[in-house]
Amino acid sequence: MQSRTKRKSHLHPIRITIIAIIIVFLAIWAALAIANHPKNQAEQTTISIAKAKANLKHPGDFFTYNREKTYYTIAGENSKNQKIFVITSSKGKVIQVLKQKKGITKNDALTQIWNKRNPKKVLKIALGVFKNEPVWEVSYVNKQGHLCYELLDFKTGKDLQKIVNI
Repeated sequence: MQSRTKRKSHLHPIRITIIAIIIVFLAIWAALAIANHPKNQAEQTTISIAKAKANLKHPGDFFTYNREKTYYTIAGENSKNQKIFVITSSKGKVIQVLKQKKGITKNDALTQIWNKRNPKKVLKIALGVFKNEPVWEVSYVNKQGHLCYELLDFKTGKDLQKIVNI
């Protein structure tokens, strides 16, 4: 009889530990889901707008650009199988539809930053609009550990603006 009692006392703390781990895991998952909801909502809205206004058929990368205004961009293919970017405002208005082949790619922009600046880490890249022109915004940490931003012209790859050592 005593051996049964000892087994039960060992199982009880193990069950509590497992339940506690599951509760912590679920709490973290719920917090992340709530935190990502605005981004996911913006992405779904942008895809819907791009499908309706630019015949987007196959959505791809999604970008959020925050400077003077917020823009959302969805990459993908249209009904003619052309690779496009659809840039929308945060209010849901289509700003521009760009053919991807008319500018530099995301990888070209990243390569340019790596070759010119040799950052410690690239934090983000996004396609948006600056002074009514499409731009790639790249944020990175330089070798000294300072935050930096660069805007590259979508069409030419030319540096438009640099903010370094923030």
